[in-house]
Amino acid sequence: MPVKPLPARRILVFGAGAVGGYLGAMLSAFGHEVILLGRPAVVEAIRRHGLILLRPDGLQLTTRPHAIPDLDAVPSEVDAIFLTVKAYDTEAAIAAIQRQGWRSAMLFCWQNGVDGEGRLAAAFGADRVVAGTLTQPVSTVAPGVVRLERTRGGLGLAPMAPIQDLREWQAILQLTGFSTRLYPDPQAMKWSKLLLNLIANATCAILDWPAERVLRDPRTFAVERAAFREALAVMRALGLRPVSLPGYPIPLLAWAMRWGPASVVRTLLAFMGARGRGEKPPSLHQDLQRGARLEIEAYCGAVVRHGARAGVPTPVHDALARILEDLSRGREDRAAWRDNVTALLERIGRSAPGGWTARRP
Repeated sequence: MPVKPLPARRILVFGAGAVGGYLGAMLSAFGHEVILLGRPAVVEAIRRHGLILLRPDGLQLTTRPHAIPDLDAVPSEVDAIFLTVKAYDTEAAIAAIQRQGWRSAMLFCWQNGVDGEGRLAAAFGADRVVAGTLTQPVSTVAPGVVRLERTRGGLGLAPMAPIQDLREWQAILQLTGFSTRLYPDPQAMKWSKLLLNLIANATCAILDWPAERVLRDPRTFAVERAAFREALAVMRALGLRPVSLPGYPIPLLAWAMRWGPASVVRTLLAFMGARGRGEKPPSLHQDLQRGARLEIEAYCGAVVRHGARAGVPTPVHDALARILEDLSRGREDRAAWRDNVTALLERIGRSAPGGWTARRP
């Protein structure tokens, strides 16, 4: 019996940054009608030259999705909305979607952090919302040009309502070229991705160091390990356990960060971090360098916020979040923090009197 082909979908990619560009390019290349909402400079570049995806194997993919600077040009209905904007733009995105009055579109939350899908579910109903993760590093090279740094990894999907059947969307994304895995618990999946996002992110931004250097230095590795353990403690308080994501055995990583010998774990993580991110700097470091607003609420801030609600102390993340906030607002001198590991350790020590390095969740 012949297999019935899956119909092409009309998909609005809400945010034409690195993640939105990557997803949009792949979906467009495989026959789906992609509408890419982006800033004027990005829209103009795509209209002139197409959306260009650079692959690590040297191949270049050019597609021509329908690029728009506002939602007025979107058809009356779309099959799905892929939300890829920064966490701090979530409420504005929700308001914009609500004004359009779409009733049947599924909403996929591809944002970093752990709260975006919950906000979407509160606004539109859990039965329309899907939590998503991407574990392939991508970066923006220029307006309308994105680069896939590593092919390793893929997508994770988890329903916000138990009644959802995501197998068809899994098949669509797999046929588009993504390794796609389904998960029953959206929070376990998103928190597991957050564990990856936290490693060598805030510390790189503060010290202006590459990830490999942060992970190789015993002093900064101790910061990373303590921060990771804090996040694990919050997860346990929330009743969550790490799950493996495409390309990343997160439970094994969690075990190593809790119990593995520091010298061994430090060396392995430095090697994996250098290979895993490719040429892409950690997101907080990249945004701070270009003077953009930082997604603190999606990283350190998320651990602090949920830790406070669960009664779990998070002094390392609290210190990192405060330093980043001061740097982003110009209250601290970036040059004074560059390479200043001593100042970082002192600040964390004041946040966690009694010796933060000795803490174990």
